[in-house]
Amino acid sequence: MTSRPALIPHKKKGFFHRAKSCIDVRNGKVHAIKANTNNRTWHNEVNEKTAIISINPRTRRENKLMYASKEPFHVLSFGCGADTYYWGRYKCVGGKGVFQLEYVDDGDLAKCKSDDLNGRRSNLEGTWAETFKKNSIVASFEPATMKLSDKTEYTPDFWIRANNEFIEIKGPPPTQREFDKCLETHKLGFNIRMFRGPPTNFDEYVWTESGKRTKKHHSSYYRYLHPKPKRKSRKIFNISI
Repeated sequence: MTSRPALIPHKKKGFFHRAKSCIDVRNGKVHAIKANTNNRTWHNEVNEKTAIISINPRTRRENKLMYASKEPFHVLSFGCGADTYYWGRYKCVGGKGVFQLEYVDDGDLAKCKSDDLNGRRSNLEGTWAETFKKNSIVASFEPATMKLSDKTEYTPDFWIRANNEFIEIKGPPPTQREFDKCLETHKLGFNIRMFRGPPTNFDEYVWTESGKRTKKHHSSYYRYLHPKPKRKSRKIFNISI
């Protein structure tokens, strides 16, 4: 059973909250509220039974709907990092200058539970995670979300601390849009590589400083880490009999 609060997988954040303001209104009803627990301007507190969230005076419509809401809504929190946590469903019971909330039920807590290997989205990503581990590579899964130029968000699959780089994992042939996301991440100043295929047979895509994409095939991740040394060319000497 998943305990509260539960870490929301990056790929599922949009299900819980997709509005620009802290209050997400859908079909005229409050769907969710997201609290910044590391905010110096407003003081927000969320625990397993209650929550006190400061009111943003600029979101008047959403504030009114919050106070008038008779149905429970999702409560999320985040701090200074990229992680967002799910607390369940709460209801607003009043407050002046703040929203005073009370816990109702677990809501969609089960959606935060991992459905595959180690909470990863696909078996391929899980296989790569195990491969990194076997080779003593410290790899963090979906550690950060990038905001791209078209206002969309992009979350690379892994962060390799030792190499200071992101790794994007792909199974099917990558689309141009997927290549463009990596290129934009590169332009933001981050090192990024794309591995297409399993650790036993994969293509590696890398972006140069000028933004040019290069491709290289590897028979295994072991050979990727331990390439065969180049053979020294043999010198041919004239032999007289």
